[in-house]
Amino acid sequence: MTQVSYVCPSLRQKTDAFRGGLADRWEEAVRHECEYCEITAGFVSSVAEEEATGLPMHAMLTPAAIASLYGEGNRLPGGMRYILNTEISFPHTDRFGRRHPAATLRWDDRVWLTEFVEMLVFISDHIGQPADAIVIHPGKAHGMTFSAIARAMRYIRDAYANACTTVPAVLIQNGYPSLIQSGDDIREFWLSMQAQAPECCDACGVLLDLSALDTAAHHAKAPLSTFLAPLPAESLKGFFLRPADAGPDDVMLWDSIFRGIQMLPYDALIIPDLRHPDETGTMLARCRAGLSTQPDG
Repeated sequence: MTQVSYVCPSLRQKTDAFRGGLADRWEEAVRHECEYCEITAGFVSSVAEEEATGLPMHAMLTPAAIASLYGEGNRLPGGMRYILNTEISFPHTDRFGRRHPAATLRWDDRVWLTEFVEMLVFISDHIGQPADAIVIHPGKAHGMTFSAIARAMRYIRDAYANACTTVPAVLIQNGYPSLIQSGDDIREFWLSMQAQAPECCDACGVLLDLSALDTAAHHAKAPLSTFLAPLPAESLKGFFLRPADAGPDDVMLWDSIFRGIQMLPYDALIIPDLRHPDETGTMLARCRAGLSTQPDG
């Protein structure tokens, strides 16, 4: 049976420049009996963060900016384990009503990619230990290919491991709208991953966002089942889940999803999809209950 590890999620702050104390984050993960905590590792993404760091919107973080946004870095409890969730790259409107376009994720630009990994290493240096997993997002850059993203994932894994002496899992999270949004997109991306970085395929792969996949299916006027059908089981290394508790159709769908997770060939991370911090316990309980009611094997 697939071994599932739970991640205590982090909500991005829209108006507060402080991304949260690291020790407090880990204490929350322990309280919810999670093996990992999620640490937001995106670019400067709000007016508050611009003001706190002196950096422009979408700038990569410097060591000084990291110290400002993340707080304490030297008083962390032993055994802290975490994942870095990097730039999601959605357009947004700030508190002054100004519209900001999505950051451009240049996975085919080696100079940009080197700076990106350096930022992640700076964050891990501040935390005091390396990440177990790094989550990236496809973005919508014109002309970007799945092959370029696959090569970028291999580069991130290798460059981060060289700097931090720990080889992380690198996971790409589908989104809507993004370059990877349908079940067919995920299948085609995985074929590129197998061709471009076969040595990474055991540990690296896809963090499946069920809500984003459902949204993509809705906009395509297709049932979610047709977007789930093409998914290669061996690509799925994590899940971003918001289990429903509504009608019988929802129950049947989630039974099928949880049963599929238990049948995967690799271990998986589970991150509850929150709308509010108070939902952490509820969403984790729903995920645990869904998996515990499935037959072994």
